Amino acid sequence: MTLASCSSSGATGGESGGEPQSGGTLAYGMTGETQSMDPANCGLVAYHRCAPVFGTLMRYDAEAGKFTPYMAESFESSDGKNWTLKLRPGVEFSDGTPFDADAVVFNWDRIKDPATLSPVASVTQGMTWEAVDPLTVNMTVEQANFQLPWQLVRGMGAIGSPTAIAAAGAEVGSKPVGAGPFIMKEWVRNSEMQLVRNPTYFEENLPYLDALTVKLISSEEQKMNAVISGEVLMTPLSSALDIQKMEDNGFNSYESEVIGGSGVIFNYKDASLQDEGLRSALLAAIDADQMVAALGTQTTTAKAYLPTDTAAAYPKLDLTEAQKKFDDYLTRSGKTSENLTLTTYAGFPVMEQTSQMLQAQLQKIKGLTVKIEPLDAPVLLGKQRQGEYQLLTTTYMSPSRDLMYDLFHTDGPQNATGYSNPKVDEALELTRSSNDKAEVDAAYEVANFEVSRDAPVRNWQYIGSYLTADTSVHGVHIVSTGSGAAWDFEKVWLN
Repeated sequence: MTLASCSSSGATGGESGGEPQSGGTLAYGMTGETQSMDPANCGLVAYHRCAPVFGTLMRYDAEAGKFTPYMAESFESSDGKNWTLKLRPGVEFSDGTPFDADAVVFNWDRIKDPATLSPVASVTQGMTWEAVDPLTVNMTVEQANFQLPWQLVRGMGAIGSPTAIAAAGAEVGSKPVGAGPFIMKEWVRNSEMQLVRNPTYFEENLPYLDALTVKLISSEEQKMNAVISGEVLMTPLSSALDIQKMEDNGFNSYESEVIGGSGVIFNYKDASLQDEGLRSALLAAIDADQMVAALGTQTTTAKAYLPTDTAAAYPKLDLTEAQKKFDDYLTRSGKTSENLTLTTYAGFPVMEQTSQMLQAQLQKIKGLTVKIEPLDAPVLLGKQRQGEYQLLTTTYMSPSRDLMYDLFHTDGPQNATGYSNPKVDEALELTRSSNDKAEVDAAYEVANFEVSRDAPVRNWQYIGSYLTADTSVHGVHIVSTGSGAAWDFEKVWLN
């Protein structure tokens, strides 16, 4: 896994060339339902459903290591503070509304509005913007941020039709209208979503496919079986072992490296977990090697938040030290025992397995009881955002190290732990304000050292970003996202 924002991608298994063909329906499997198709809410975690409908203003080309245009024509700045967004002429939403500067401002104003409850609202703090002509939006940020284009790939990148949003009212999350390559035809929640070709899409002769069908499948094993049986033609996977199995069965595979992993997060604002001694005791009881070996995923045990050759490291496994710190916590708090709740995703066997293993590891501390609370994904994500949990098993991934700002800066938009460290804040602010690669790399090392030592997010494994597909699927350009490996939906075609 690379430490740089760029990553590599590749394909194996018999991907052939030839002229792209139009037509057909591509079904693909996903685990976990999205809460909403509101463009203000879905940009961070629902890429596989949102990007076909809305596209994104910008894209990141991992192979080239640079940002590239998509719905927008360019997004540029010379000082990191004053940015100019140029839009493509003649683009329309699928309902005929112009995809113009006013539409972008309308969407960004909604994200900033507290009433929208957008998970990326905090990203917009210190930002101002205005439409200066039909195809130009000027944006100003208080502090220089050369990582800002990532927001046009992620949270602020999905732009919906202002006409449709106004008409939908409270149902905006169920009635998405974008200018992307596909239109949502039907959505049966917790089952499947049907998307059909957008006849007004701006790229000539694209998309190639007539339709996409997103099927909800509860586990990695079931997704693999669905590809093998032909129920779906493609699915993202996170295990190198699973990818090898699919290759052995004659299916194509694609890989792209990401930052992040699977682990447990701590709620620093919880009455009990505010205590540093209790957190230290729990961390000293986590056996990441045992977790990875039992999962059998052929992933690498996470030694620090970012893979590194420096001194950055998670707290070591030491049950004697864990018990000592826990006993000290009980003495200081006047308690004779402690009960904690570990929240996890319901219906996901791998999450259930890891939660049970973590429960067993933590309960080796005498006097500690850990209760597992399985919740459906939408409920869990809501509680995570509101900080209504104690411990929570989850996965974070991103093609960009800028994810660290979102997770660990005091004001980060995905800082669900309540973690705050002045050294981390200073380092992560430098990763955005500097345009010097060496300086940025050094700042990330500082942040990595602090974040790994404190471990508000304690990963036990680094995670892979893979796709597997039937050999009839062609034109796959892999894209790493926060919800697993994806692809440029408009360019895929079927033989």
